[in-house]
Amino acid sequence: MIFLTVLLAAVLFLLLALRVSADLVAVFIVLALIFSGTLTVEETFAGFGSPVVVAIAALFIVSGGLYHAGVAGLIGRQLARFGGKGELRTLVIVMAVGALLSSVITNVAATAILLPAVITLSLRSKTAPSRLLLPLSYATILGGTLTLVGSQPNIIASSALEAAEGRHLGFFALTPVGLLLTVLGIGFMALVGIRLLPVRQRDDKARCAESLENLASIYRLDERLFELTVRAEAPLAGKTLSESELGQRFGINVIAIVRPAQPSFCPSCGDLIRAGDRLIVQGREGDVEAAARDFGLDLFRRDNLFPEEILSRGIGVAEVVLPPRSPYVGKKLGDIQMRERLGLTALAIWRGGKPIRARLGEETLQFGDALLVRGPWARIRQIASSEEFILVSGTEVVERQEPRGKMLLAGAVLAAMVVSVVSGALTLPMAALGAAALMVVTRCLGPADAYRAIEWRMIIMIGGFLSLGTAMVKTGLIEAFVGAAFAPLSQAGGVFVLAAIFLLSTAIALVTSNITAAVLLAPVAVQAASSFGLDPGTLLICVVLGASNGFMSPVAQQANLLVMGPGNYVTRDYIRAGLGLSLLVFAVSLVYLSLLRGL
Repeated sequence: MIFLTVLLAAVLFLLLALRVSADLVAVFIVLALIFSGTLTVEETFAGFGSPVVVAIAALFIVSGGLYHAGVAGLIGRQLARFGGKGELRTLVIVMAVGALLSSVITNVAATAILLPAVITLSLRSKTAPSRLLLPLSYATILGGTLTLVGSQPNIIASSALEAAEGRHLGFFALTPVGLLLTVLGIGFMALVGIRLLPVRQRDDKARCAESLENLASIYRLDERLFELTVRAEAPLAGKTLSESELGQRFGINVIAIVRPAQPSFCPSCGDLIRAGDRLIVQGREGDVEAAARDFGLDLFRRDNLFPEEILSRGIGVAEVVLPPRSPYVGKKLGDIQMRERLGLTALAIWRGGKPIRARLGEETLQFGDALLVRGPWARIRQIASSEEFILVSGTEVVERQEPRGKMLLAGAVLAAMVVSVVSGALTLPMAALGAAALMVVTRCLGPADAYRAIEWRMIIMIGGFLSLGTAMVKTGLIEAFVGAAFAPLSQAGGVFVLAAIFLLSTAIALVTSNITAAVLLAPVAVQAASSFGLDPGTLLICVVLGASNGFMSPVAQQANLLVMGPGNYVTRDYIRAGLGLSLLVFAVSLVYLSLLRGL
């Protein structure tokens, strides 16, 4: 018990420090449990083969099938096409559609699918995107409480109940309280929350899709802008851009090569640098001065970029966001070779409410980063149809036009999964696994796409934390914790136990994630129910609702993090807009669970 307490403290420290990813923390947990002898090898790895892991992995494939078949994209297109006029009506429509979509696919997937459509809708309705993107994220979080498959914590809670009592939460067990919270949440945002949302005017970079020239000023590119003139005797003359090593050695980003005869406003790695060329570059002043000194170049400071240097000859500027399953998350920008592979130049990264413009190649890309890229429109449209980036401004979003028959087939597979779970014919893991297989067999998505649809980092994280939960139960740590922390509360009434579990779940979710909160507190809820004679199903639903109450933090929910870049949000925006909604969810959940479920 002492060892596990120390291990748990170390795990929480690593998660809070944000220097080690959650999946690597899970690997650390597994190794610690095995080599300490706390669990056997079989017990440790049992978490990775548990029904909850199978169900979540299969549901990722089902969501991928709906996306590739065009079902989810159709909802986004209809939203952009028939969105409301006026800010209030638009906000309500966006939240209603977001909640509906996230009831059958994950919150972050629903947000990623609707994000480009909401950006387009904001421009058409003359509403700042910062007034719509946070409500979209909040709606997908609320919608995740509508059904059992709405979010991963729901499945974790159902699996814990089945392990404890041999029964599981029904497919619609959360629907009454989830529907109540969703309706009240939309109403709160429409009446109160809309007054608390930030209004970005000229400093709202997402709004600049109306005028792409403004993107350069919003990202403040002119603050680190220089011009280097290549002398005839300069060693760079006659070398290609990649051979010059301006980026590798000095972290300098070459935006354009200007020459009278044939200027290159979107240079590639193979472009030749000639004597007399003017190189328009970005970088730190000290780095640019060092490059000019070493290579014998004339240095001039530039105050701005001319319009023809930004948008000309088929060259455009666009803003893209990294989705959760992007292969580039966790990689350095320089390692993905954007200029060589994609034909695009990264001008800046928007992270945490401010731009990063210097030494971009050394920056490790994070989920939710917004990148300002520049290149041929054909290349920009090409990445818009991929799963590597989400295009949020700069050109019309490329619509995936899939055959209608494939859409109907994917919808039928989803309906069959829901019916089989609701009727009790199959458990959720079996139904989800069968639906995932059908998505592949019917070619709604290919086998390779099915593997890519699974968020393997999340699977590893859940498996490792489930093993930690098993160790906490086996050693008696959970029982000791419940006895010490909840025994005094139980004497005052079950509602106080309920409130404590809800608040503890919310606190863990705010600083780590909703999944971590659910995995760690599910066994606590089961033990508390056994110790104090309470209904474990009620306490597990309380854990789920508390874990879903992460409106005040960008890290508590992946959906919150995804809209942070495009919406130009900072942490205080989440606190200001989400505090009232969090208190409302807490109060309504407590009343519902204590009264209507007879606690």
